[in-house]
Amino acid sequence: MVIGGALNRAGKGDTPPFTIKGGVALELRLRTKARATKDLDLIVNHAEAGLLQELDGALADGYEGFGFRRKAAVRDLGNGAIRVEIAVDYRGGTWGTVPVDLARFESGRTEVDLVDGMPLDKFGLVGPHQLPCLALRFHVAQKIHGMTRPSATEWTNDRERDLIDLLLLEELVSDYQALNEACVEVFGVRGQHQWPPAGPLPPEWALPVITLAREYDISVENYEEASERVLSFIRRIAAAGHA
Repeated sequence: MVIGGALNRAGKGDTPPFTIKGGVALELRLRTKARATKDLDLIVNHAEAGLLQELDGALADGYEGFGFRRKAAVRDLGNGAIRVEIAVDYRGGTWGTVPVDLARFESGRTEVDLVDGMPLDKFGLVGPHQLPCLALRFHVAQKIHGMTRPSATEWTNDRERDLIDLLLLEELVSDYQALNEACVEVFGVRGQHQWPPAGPLPPEWALPVITLAREYDISVENYEEASERVLSFIRRIAAAGHA
């Protein structure tokens, strides 16, 4: 939240400088229903500025007594995305390290939802009231793509957690037509498999999916039911494109 507050403060004009996606955006939407995450996924919204330049500038002045320092190592994640580690200090003392992934919006434009931040007042801190997160329809579309991407010789799909996330996010969706449009765009830009994807989902996900379903109190009897629920969700989205 304090990194998010520093990033927000760096904005000028109507467009936020960064958009939060991934696990942190999921936690902000679902709160205690979501799994905890240790890293921060960011979209840099400036179309031309350097990713590291934007991050360094946003964190330079600290936030609420916290200071931030980017460690030297930069990891290439492919497709123009990178990972860095941010060392966080509080009033001169070491606090921890946060891995941060930086990328640009895949389609060249940014669509955000302002989501309530997690309150920090019990720590005596003023946190960000709201944070710009990747729009729900694109968040869901990206998870569907990741979950259904076919395994290949050089790559095995181990995104079973996305199935659980989609079961949790499903209840937040109201505009299926807009979600279908986002799915068409995400699948088209990535160009790895077609929308709508077909089942079945990998059988080797059965044990981890049911373990996670019980952990997050999702009411499914078995893996077949969990799979059918998420595939039915996908079919409803695709059907909205023909409505």
